[in-house]
Amino acid sequence: MPDEWQVTEVIDTADESGKIEAWEVTLTRPADGVTLAMFLPKVAIESTAVACGLTSTAEVIDVLMHRAVHPIYEPNLPESNPWHMSGEEARAAALERAERCKRDHATVATAVPKARTAAARKAADVLAPLRSHVRIDPVKAAAVRLEQQRALLHAGE
Repeated sequence: MPDEWQVTEVIDTADESGKIEAWEVTLTRPADGVTLAMFLPKVAIESTAVACGLTSTAEVIDVLMHRAVHPIYEPNLPESNPWHMSGEEARAAALERAERCKRDHATVATAVPKARTAAARKAADVLAPLRSHVRIDPVKAAAVRLEQQRALLHAGE
C-alpha cells in the first residue's frame, strides 16, 4: 500500500538574493513524521505546464508534489526531458510518472479539502497560495511551448 504524504505548510519566501520569489512547501508523512521541505519558485507552475504540456493548475501541482517525493522511493529513476518530445508525449510522461508514484510508492494529498462553505475550504486548503497564483491557459501554454521548441531547434538542440 502506498505511503500517504500531506502538504502541511506553504510559506511565501524567496531565494537568498531576494530576486526569485518562491514558496517553501513542507510535505509530511503522517505514518512516521518524516518531513520534506521543497523550494518551489513561483514561476515553476507555469513553466512546468508549458514544458510538460499540462493543462490545469491542479495537474501541475499534482505532478510537482509527486515529483518531490518520488526520488525517496526510486532515487535512480531517470527523468525524461520534456523538450525532447512532443507536447502530448511530455504530458503523458509527466502524468504517468505521477501515477507511477501514486500506484507504487506514495500519494500526496493535493485536493481542495471538503468543507461546508467556500471560506472554510479556503482556510483549510494549505495549497491555496499555489492554486491562486496562476491560472493555466492551455492554449497560451501550448503556444509558448511551440515557440520554445522552435527556439531550441534554431539553437541546435
